[in-house]
Amino acid sequence: MLKTYLSIGKISLKSILANKSSVVILLLQALVPSLVMFYLWSLILDQGQTIGGFSKNQIVIYYIGVNFINSFVWYAVDWELNDDIHSGELSNIIHRPIAIEKYYFAKMLGDRLANLLLLLPILVIGFLYILLNNLLHVSLMVLVEFAVSIVLSAILWFLFSYIVGSVAYWFDNLFFVLLVKEVVVNLLAGFYFPLEILPSFLVKITKCLPFQYFSSFPIDTLVKGFSLANWGKNTLVELIWAAVFYLMVQIVNKKGLQRYSDVMG
Repeated sequence: MLKTYLSIGKISLKSILANKSSVVILLLQALVPSLVMFYLWSLILDQGQTIGGFSKNQIVIYYIGVNFINSFVWYAVDWELNDDIHSGELSNIIHRPIAIEKYYFAKMLGDRLANLLLLLPILVIGFLYILLNNLLHVSLMVLVEFAVSIVLSAILWFLFSYIVGSVAYWFDNLFFVLLVKEVVVNLLAGFYFPLEILPSFLVKITKCLPFQYFSSFPIDTLVKGFSLANWGKNTLVELIWAAVFYLMVQIVNKKGLQRYSDVMG
């Protein structure tokens, strides 16, 4: 069974690497926003100024970081599930001896690995530039915490997006719903700007929601260097959210596939 999922992941990886247009789009999506934000915040903040507790160097690294995190974490399984349900492609998937959520998870792993391979040279160059210019000081422990946070963020994002995409079992095309969801989640995840910039009461609200773990928490781990206790506390909360989302996935899978079978016959 494991070989089946590995094969699905390999196919996903090869399809991305073989598609030249996808490679170009990925590079543009990762580089252009990062360069624009680097330029803008270099102009806005003087050396020594802070905003939301972030120095000029930290805010620049924050924006570059969230754009690259987006390339590794934010797999559009909700859009894909919506398309597969309404096109009937899902029928070809559910007739295979595989769990549907594991099928999409394997596809995500292949897709994200392809992104990592494509962006690795840029990441290495960027990281060396940051270290050589003393823009950021990190320990080995912080790097380990950051890596773990990225992995957990990808899992949490997948579970959340899978649940959202499963709404398509009960409703017609979710195009506009998914567009609104992208904007709202980007805002609450700290993709547009650090959550710390918001008024304190809004910061408290966002910290009670799971969305901060999609972008804000991983990059804050790297930039701010949380204490091990603080990082561990937040990671425990993230794991609890992941467990809740996993249970919800099992529920929507069972009820959604039953409805799909009733409709498709």
